[in-house]
Amino acid sequence: MSSDHHQSSSSSSCPFCAIAHTYPPIPPTTFLRPKNSTHDDHLNLVAPAPTSPDIPSPETITGPSYSDPGYVHLILSTRHVLAFLDIMPLTRGHVLVATREHCERLGDVRVDVGREIGQWLPIISRVVMRTLFGEEEQGDFNSLWNWNVVQNNGVRAAQQVPHVHFHVIPRPPDRPAEGKGKAHLSYVMFGRGQREDLDDEEGESLARLLREELAREVEQVRREEGVNLDGEFGGSEVRKGKL
Repeated sequence: MSSDHHQSSSSSSCPFCAIAHTYPPIPPTTFLRPKNSTHDDHLNLVAPAPTSPDIPSPETITGPSYSDPGYVHLILSTRHVLAFLDIMPLTRGHVLVATREHCERLGDVRVDVGREIGQWLPIISRVVMRTLFGEEEQGDFNSLWNWNVVQNNGVRAAQQVPHVHFHVIPRPPDRPAEGKGKAHLSYVMFGRGQREDLDDEEGESLARLLREELAREVEQVRREEGVNLDGEFGGSEVRKGKL
């Protein structure tokens, strides 16, 4: 494709490019830990899951510190996609899913990158919801699993960082809707609501739980769907069984 349709692979002034340079691809199951029912059901529990000496963190693998300009609370890092906690979340568990290469708008994204983003968005959504609220009751439209997936293009569309990214925003049950099928007014328009800086200690505790839940989800997808998301660091699928 011509360069007219795509941006350069990186930008020295882009904060998301700094993140991409800081974190190389890491297989999601690197962070696999057996589920501990005492701690891992959901984050309404008071005590966070303890750090296991057998489970590395992205920092022990890649070495960034809090002062590093590319430091984030990382959840996923593949050949084409990064996921990390928003530093000014609208709600607890607000995650950004971004392209690794520098693309300013969604129309600049290459087909293979777009496929991988589409692959990970439902998975990240399930991981965030399950970590925050536990298992969903199937068939219950009014369950605790409520969230937005939002992507903005351009200043007039509220895009703040000129690098393609999706927002996965949990909607906790603290502000009930006015009726079945009706959204709360404060949630109708993206961006409305109070935003505060993410506390680093709380952010890393949450990111650790999300990474571990993601590792379990990747294993579940492999067992149930025959798709190996760890193939080439999550960048390709390996299907099993009949075509």
